[in-house]
Amino acid sequence: MNRKRLLHIDTSARLTGSDSRRLSAQFVRQWVDNHPEYQVMERDLVSKPLPHLDDAMLAAMMSPPEQHTPEMTRIADRINLLIDEFLSADAVVLGVPMYNLGIPSTLKAYIDHIVMAGRTFAYTDKGAVGLVPDKPVFIITARGGMHSGASTDQQAPYLQTLFNFLGIKQVNFIHSEGLNMGDEMRSQGIESAQAEIGRYAA
Repeated sequence: MNRKRLLHIDTSARLTGSDSRRLSAQFVRQWVDNHPEYQVMERDLVSKPLPHLDDAMLAAMMSPPEQHTPEMTRIADRINLLIDEFLSADAVVLGVPMYNLGIPSTLKAYIDHIVMAGRTFAYTDKGAVGLVPDKPVFIITARGGMHSGASTDQQAPYLQTLFNFLGIKQVNFIHSEGLNMGDEMRSQGIESAQAEIGRYAA
C-alpha cells in the first residue's frame, strides 16, 4: 500500500487538559480509521518548541549556503527539515487554541520557518505566488468566547490568508467556541466541533 501522510501539529501551551489537543487527536483517530492508507507525522510545538524569528535566522534564510557559518548551516538545516516535512504531507491538521484573539506564538514561530521564498512561495513580476501544491488543511480551534465572523476573530482570517498565500486553497475550520461561557455553552461548543470532525474525517 502506498502510504500517504497526515501531518498533525499541536500548538496549545497546555500539555494536559487542552481542548484543542483533545479535538485534534480525535480528528486524527477518525481520519486514520476512515483512511487507512495514511500514516501520521506528529509535531508538538510546545514539547519541542521552535526558536522565534531573529537576526541569525533571517541571515540564514536570506544568504546562499556557501556563505553560511556553522550556526547558519544548523539553522538552515532546521528550516529545510520543517519545510520538507510540510511539503511531504498529503493533509494537515492543526490544533489551535485562541490566545488573546490570535494564534499561539508557537504556531507563529513555525509559520516563520516554513514560509520561505524559493521553497513555499516565490516573488514574480506579478507579485507573490504560492509554490505548495494544494492539499486539505484542517484547523481545529478552541475558544473561550464566541468569535466566528466577528472582528475579534484574528485567527481564521490570518490562517486562511497565510495558507492561500502558499498555494493551499482547501483550508477548513472546525471551531469549538463558548468553552468558558458556562457548562451548557461549553457542551454545545464541544459537541458542534465533534460533529464537524466526524463530517470532515469521513
